[in-house]
Amino acid sequence: MADMPIAASGPGALPLAFHQREVVDVARDLLGRVLVARVDGTTLRLRIFETEAYHQDERGCHAFGGRRTPRTRPMFELGGRTYVYFVYGMHWQFNVVTGQRGSAQAALVRCGLPLGDASALELVRLRRGFDRPGRRIPRSVADDPMRWCDGPAKVCQALGLCGAHGDLPLETASGVWVEAGSPVQDARVARLPRVGIAYAGADAGLPWRFRADLRS
Repeated sequence: MADMPIAASGPGALPLAFHQREVVDVARDLLGRVLVARVDGTTLRLRIFETEAYHQDERGCHAFGGRRTPRTRPMFELGGRTYVYFVYGMHWQFNVVTGQRGSAQAALVRCGLPLGDASALELVRLRRGFDRPGRRIPRSVADDPMRWCDGPAKVCQALGLCGAHGDLPLETASGVWVEAGSPVQDARVARLPRVGIAYAGADAGLPWRFRADLRS
C-alpha cells in the first residue's frame, strides 16, 4: 500500500491528491476510509470495506477503449470527483474518479459499515426500508450492521446518494467526501475478481475487487 499523506484538504476531507493515483492503488487504499454524505441536512458516514477498480484499458469499464458518453464523461476528469450511475432501471452506484485527466478510471464503492450514534443508524435503517410495511428483513441481517450496506446500491440508499451527486468534487463543500478513517493492513485484505461483468471476457478475472475483514 502506498504511503499517502492524510492531511485534510478541508475539514475532514482527504487531499484530492489521494485520488489522483492509478485506480487499482486507490481502490485498495479506500478500504477503511470513511465515505461521508451530507443529504437533506443530515450527515452520514460509512466505513468502506469493499471496492472494485475500473480502467478504460479493460473491458469491464464503461469507458473501455476511451469511449466518451454523457454518462462516462466524469471518468475522464482529474481524480477526486464522483461518478454516479443508474443500473437495472432502479439503483444508483457510487464511484470515486481516480488518476489523471484524460484517462478514464474509477473505483466503485461496493460495501460499507454504517457509523454513528443510534439516530444515524436508525436513519440508515429507514433509508434501507427495514421498517417498510410488509417487508421482512431476516434477523441475521437486521442485527448485523455489516450487512446493511453490503452492496453498491445499498450504499447509495443508505447515504441518500443519487444522480444529483454525480460529477462533484470530493470536498466538504460539495456534500460528499472521503475521510481518512483507519487504513486496513494487507493481511486483512482479500483480492478477488469483480462481480457481474462476465461480458468483459478475460478481463472479468482481473483481481480488482478488494475486500477488507473489519470483524477481527
